[in-house]
Amino acid sequence: MTRRAVLILAGILLFQTLVVALVLTPRPHSGGDNAGYVSLAYSLLERGAYLELWDPAEPPHTKYPPVLAVLLAGAILAGVQGWVGLKLVPAFSTVLAVAFVFLWARERRGPAVGAGVAVLLGLSSAVVYYSQWVLSDPTFLALTMGALWAFDKVRASGEGRRAGGKADRGKVNGDPGGDESGQEDLPWLAAAMVMVTLAYLTRSAGLPLAVAACLWLAHRRRWKALAAFAAVFGVPAFLWWLRGYLVGGGEYVSEFWLVDPYRPFLGTVGPVELLERVTANLVAYIGEIVPAGIVGQGRSFLPPLGVGLLALWLLGWIRACRERPGVPELFLPLYFGLILLWPTPWSGDRFALPLFPLMLFYAGSALLWLLTPLGERVRGVVLFALATALVVPEVHHWSLLARDAGVCREVTRAGVPDRCLFAPEQEYFDLAQWSGEHLPDGSVVVTRKPRIFYVMSGMKALSIPFTTDPDDFLRQAREVGADYVTLDLLDTVSRFYVLPVLQDRPGSVCAIVEDGARGELGTQILGILDEGEAFEAEDPFALRVCPKEMLREVPRGREAPGPWEIPLLVWQSGA
Repeated sequence: MTRRAVLILAGILLFQTLVVALVLTPRPHSGGDNAGYVSLAYSLLERGAYLELWDPAEPPHTKYPPVLAVLLAGAILAGVQGWVGLKLVPAFSTVLAVAFVFLWARERRGPAVGAGVAVLLGLSSAVVYYSQWVLSDPTFLALTMGALWAFDKVRASGEGRRAGGKADRGKVNGDPGGDESGQEDLPWLAAAMVMVTLAYLTRSAGLPLAVAACLWLAHRRRWKALAAFAAVFGVPAFLWWLRGYLVGGGEYVSEFWLVDPYRPFLGTVGPVELLERVTANLVAYIGEIVPAGIVGQGRSFLPPLGVGLLALWLLGWIRACRERPGVPELFLPLYFGLILLWPTPWSGDRFALPLFPLMLFYAGSALLWLLTPLGERVRGVVLFALATALVVPEVHHWSLLARDAGVCREVTRAGVPDRCLFAPEQEYFDLAQWSGEHLPDGSVVVTRKPRIFYVMSGMKALSIPFTTDPDDFLRQAREVGADYVTLDLLDTVSRFYVLPVLQDRPGSVCAIVEDGARGELGTQILGILDEGEAFEAEDPFALRVCPKEMLREVPRGREAPGPWEIPLLVWQSGA
């Protein structure tokens, strides 16, 4: 790498570190995945196993591969007990991903293009947003781009050998590419194999990357390398699959065929519905999700921007396939096809993150080709103007996130961290922590966000039954041994399923505690009465107070977590 490239890379690392540092917010996310990863990391340390500790049955976890949980476990082992410390893992992954994008694009088109793609990606709305949360997507993006860069280094090494006259000797031996005889690319090949494997063990959506690597190695007749990759990737991937198979896992497979994983009563899709799903996802990703993931939501020009990007990156991708196809050219359609097949409720910019650097690069390459007749200087001015047109809304969106994060840090220092949260979030977190102090040992709660409830309370929790029939809801809750149910305002799901119970079977539940504004519906914890204790109530919502046995006589004497510390980790360390 030249001195100029090293300086550009150092500048990009410094720039991206500043970008993610200013949007780092101390508050937790209200999504269950964040808490799920924390719980899994805690399980690795506490039990030495990958278990769903929030579930009373504590089953082996088979849905999320373990790489992110292992990284978080390392942070916890080093003494981290709060959200901010754990968020450094995705923040660092984001910086690393942008660096790999620069190195990959530079390998193909030089440092100027590499820097342009890296900056556009590093400021993009989705990349900045997901750098704040404890999710696997930034780590997956970093490993994916690192693998693609390493594979391109392997390809460049093979092309260099052919340019040096070694290709003919390869052809004599029946190897059109002549790559098998090279030894200098083995470190890059090994690095690529390891990163592909780690990417898959970070997110199962890494399977298209593995398939693309296999296809490319087979195309180049790198049979020894393909066999080595089959061992490096195949053994851990098979063990992960076998683990899920033996314990009856496979949630993704079963949920994949549902019309809506959050409303399973709608049933599964058939061939026609699957085609409709692909069409709906394509329109959503091109018309809104991808362009919004780059410049931010709420822009009136999102559909034309998406269509324009689609046309350009298709042109750039086709030209790349004709010139010198590599693993990225195979990975792009495979991965895009995968997310188009997913249920539409799962569609979102976090799943499209690996597409962003490829789309930006291919679109830029197409523009360079289209503008060739204008001359180098004019072409540079046009490209700079177009890049600026994307950077301006990107910077605006980043500044909004940085402002909100700054306010949260400021009110936290002022001793009022709850001002960082929306009222429903604050109520839910507070009542979860209250439950950990006041509910009896062995209690089980059915709730909209069981993983969040667990890390904020230490109490076992299960998802609320997804049925609007009150009798069926109560039956399912009792069958799983639930003693309590929460009614939250985080979204409409809890009210959709829990309110019918309060309206039609108010005598089957009892009041524990409620948090909210006076005169308004607030977040509640309700006791579930046994069938023999249930009674007929005349007035809906006229709940009687729960029997005193449903609360601890004396609250647990636990250390109060500090601002944005995770109760589960704090209480365990003090046990």
